[in-house]
Amino acid sequence: MAPPPPSPPPVSLKVILLLLRVLTGAFLVIALIILSTNSVTIVSQGSALKFHFKDVYAYRYMLSSAVIGLLYAVIQLFFTISEFATGMKNPFNYQLDFYGDKLISYLVATGSAAGFGVTKDLKDTFLALVVLDSTDPVDKFFSRGYASASLLLFSFICLAVLSVFSSFAIAKRN
Repeated sequence: MAPPPPSPPPVSLKVILLLLRVLTGAFLVIALIILSTNSVTIVSQGSALKFHFKDVYAYRYMLSSAVIGLLYAVIQLFFTISEFATGMKNPFNYQLDFYGDKLISYLVATGSAAGFGVTKDLKDTFLALVVLDSTDPVDKFFSRGYASASLLLFSFICLAVLSVFSSFAIAKRN
């Protein structure tokens, strides 16, 4: 009888944390790109109107929460890589992980919620009130709003998982 195949080496928790930090940063960068390039020219009864994401306050909030989240993700990615390389963790990083992950995850979650809410409401209202020659550009504009909000939601999920791990780490440390 042949011996069983060797089991794969266990994935280190540090690798999982690094992967989650990279995913968070990637989701936030893509959300920023999609949102900041989101604009539409609406043609209605012969007149054209340029509509940009900056014209909607909730989209501005989404952009702000994504930028703040991205800055935090880059800082945390630097600390995670340095911890991964050296094998040592600065005691300050436990507190930064614990409080920062919670605070930034809620900020990103509220940005995502604002994006979903305003996109739904504006799309319904806009299509009901404005007579359009074609709804394709408007649909594309609001679809990009949904895509940005979805990516912020994915980054929130990554940050929420990281928050749970940081809670375990600080409890284990104390």
